[in-house]
This record gives sequence, structure tokens and C-alpha cells, in this order.
Amino acid sequence: MSRTADQLLGSGPVLPLARSRVSASTRWSVGVLGLCALLAAGVAATQLAKDPVRFAVDNVDVLGTVDYEDRQALIQAVEQHTGQGFYGLDIADIRASVEALPWVAHARVSRVWPARIEVHVEEHEPAARWNDDSLISKRLELFVPPQLQTDNPRYMQWREVFSTLPQLTGAAGRHSALLDSFRDYERRLARLGVTLNELREDDRLSQTLELSSQASVRLGLAERELRMSRFLDVYERLLKQLSSRDRSGSDAMHGPAVFDMRYSNGFALGGESAEMLTRALSGNSSPFAREAAQ
Repeated sequence: MSRTADQLLGSGPVLPLARSRVSASTRWSVGVLGLCALLAAGVAATQLAKDPVRFAVDNVDVLGTVDYEDRQALIQAVEQHTGQGFYGLDIADIRASVEALPWVAHARVSRVWPARIEVHVEEHEPAARWNDDSLISKRLELFVPPQLQTDNPRYMQWREVFSTLPQLTGAAGRHSALLDSFRDYERRLARLGVTLNELREDDRLSQTLELSSQASVRLGLAERELRMSRFLDVYERLLKQLSSRDRSGSDAMHGPAVFDMRYSNGFALGGESAEMLTRALSGNSSPFAREAAQ
């Protein structure tokens, strides 16, 4: 390089020297302060969002088919939580309160911006009555509706409403097994054109069926499957024998009758129609005629 160029550029470095680096401790301190600032801002925003005055719940909507549960009770179950504000309330707590109501099988709760709570309700579908004050749902869930409590002002009207459901009677914890048995018996009786109105089970698990034809069937505890098959065979033959004498219909052929199937090699007949049914069976050449007389 020429002397003239050296004079113009000088003898120092062409680029400026880098400044001294920030120490590690300083960088760490700045990071911690920034993180604390972010956390403080987050806490402040959360507290602001939970302010029930600034972010209040304006509406509670109950959706779904609600036939039996009191809508006002549903709304009150939700409103006990809305005082915490739109963002402050706990969705899980609301769902638990709603599902604690007797007729609610399942509930789904959601926030709808800006200030509405939606509650989707699914009610129990009653499948049968259980003892005097309870119902069994189609999902085999046992629940106690307020409509069947004796202190309900419309108790008698509600009993009439639910009277079309089959009646199951048994010990605590046996509702699921008895409903399964009821459905099986009902299916097997259908081929005879007879419906099952009631299934009772005592403390010894001995079962009795009440049929739409005014017949009671005592199956007992042991060998119920075999005894039920025997009754179906006997009853079918009996209906055919009676129908050949009286064309007025199977339900009008006789009054109340009791079929006691708790015998190892036969059965016993009782009730108002016992004598007439025994005569009908005696006129049949089948072995069941001999069984009825035993």
C-alpha cells in the first residue's frame, strides 16, 4: 500500500472493535426478571378473567329432551356455580351437580362465548318399576324419582303414568339380574301371545311370574330354566285344549290360576280356575294330565 493511502486510512483497524460481551450472570438475571414479568402478567390476567363482575354468566340454556326432570331444578343446579363468573366456574363441578339429579343419566356442560353456559341433558329411560319407589333404566341403572315418593302431591297420578311398566320386586342389588330374567321370560312367553306383567323374587331368591292371562307361575329357586320350559309346554297344550271348547280367546277362557312348578316330576294347580283347568288337562292324553293331578 502506498504512503499516501496509509496517510488517508491511518494506522488503526479498518472495522471498529467489538464491544465486550455481557457476562453470563447478567444474562441469567435478565431472563429471570423477564420470566417473572410474564408470570405476573399471566396471574393478573387470570385473576381478571375470574372476576365474576367483569365476566358474568348471563344465560343458562338447558338442551336435550327433558320429560321428567324439573327444568327449574336443572337451572338451579347450574346457577349455584355461576356466581364464580364465566371463566371462574368449574365445568366438572357443574356436570356433577346436574348428574346428581334423579332423572339425569348423563350431562355435558360447555361455555359459549361471551357469557352463556349450555347444559346438554340425557335422561334415564325407564324400563321397569322396582319395588315401591324406584325405577330401572334401560341401561340397568337404578334410580329413585321424586314422582314416586309418597310426599309428592301428584303421587297417585304419577303411579298411574308408570303403571304400564313391568313391575319387579326383589332384594337390594338384585335389580339388574331380575331385569335380565324378566326380558328372557318375556321373550319366551311371546310365542304364546302372553305378556309378563310382574316378576317377584323373595329373600330366598324364589321367583314368581304374573302373566297377562291371570296366571301366576311359581318357579322357585332351583332349575328355573327347566321349570319354565315345562310350564310353556303345559300352557301351550292347555290353551289348545281350551280353545277347542271355547273360541272366545285365551285370556277369557279362565280366571286366576296358579301354576306351581316347584315339583321334580310335575306341577300343581291352584286358584279359582284350578278345577276347570284340571278337567281340561284330564281330557288330554298327554302325560301332563297326570302331572296336574299329582
